[in-house]
Amino acid sequence: MSLSDHVQAGLLRIVGVTLRRFPLRSVQRMAASVGKFAYKRLRLRRRVALANMRMCFPEKGPKELEGILEGAYVNVAIVLFEFLYFPKLTAAKLNEFVDFSEESRRLMADALGRGNGLIMMSGHFSNWELIALAIGAKFPGKMQIIVHPLHNKAADDVVERYRHHLGNTTVPMANSIRASLTHLKSNGIVALLADQSAAKESPPARFFNINVPTFQGPASFALRTGASVLAGFIIRKEDGRYRIELSRIETSDLKDDSPENVQELTQRHVRVLEDYIRRYPPYWLWFHRRFKHVPEFQKIMQEVGK
Repeated sequence: MSLSDHVQAGLLRIVGVTLRRFPLRSVQRMAASVGKFAYKRLRLRRRVALANMRMCFPEKGPKELEGILEGAYVNVAIVLFEFLYFPKLTAAKLNEFVDFSEESRRLMADALGRGNGLIMMSGHFSNWELIALAIGAKFPGKMQIIVHPLHNKAADDVVERYRHHLGNTTVPMANSIRASLTHLKSNGIVALLADQSAAKESPPARFFNINVPTFQGPASFALRTGASVLAGFIIRKEDGRYRIELSRIETSDLKDDSPENVQELTQRHVRVLEDYIRRYPPYWLWFHRRFKHVPEFQKIMQEVGK
């Protein structure tokens, strides 16, 4: 690891220690201010975000898209600040901070009651790190999260410690198949995010009326193992607290992992994600190149850059 890697990891620790001196609601307000500053002054990956938004919302005008973009910068800042606050969050505090409804509890109990494990699908939406922490606190020792390790190993060590807070475990994507199979056989929960760009040759799914290459692995894995599948999202309320919303993704009519069934299950979970993005557009991580293999995206990127 380079000196730069250690410096970046050290800054994460220092910022985290500093933030944890304040009440969480104050930390959220600080994050919102940082997000607004980033929107106005730093403008990181602004072109990518606006091009994505224009792909998804061709009916929206520039002013409305700018409003979504500002909200997206604020959301990312809140995600980061809250993540650095994790070591101070106990199970009891999470119970006050995150509303886990009776309906969500019932869906979890029904899924785990089948005994084949549970695959929890989500996306980079609202605070995607917090939903894993909150569900893991409700089901201690059950949650395994599939992750993409950071290139900076020192920073990744810090991030992993925060993710493991309250008993969750993680497994790198490259080593996830065997570990996840073992975990599901013990009726565990495997959580993953399935909304980033897949390879150009990957089968497409319909996302915002656009055919876009989409990872088929999560759907294939679910059908192969017989695990239950839930989509999970966390919604930030006006007072800064959250509620978890879960929905079952039906698989009972998909009897095997044929390419057609894998494609259908992939489309089903993509449809749920799209619905949440349409309802809460500033919550999605617009800053990754989800449509990079779609020719229209490249044209819009050039227009945005002018």
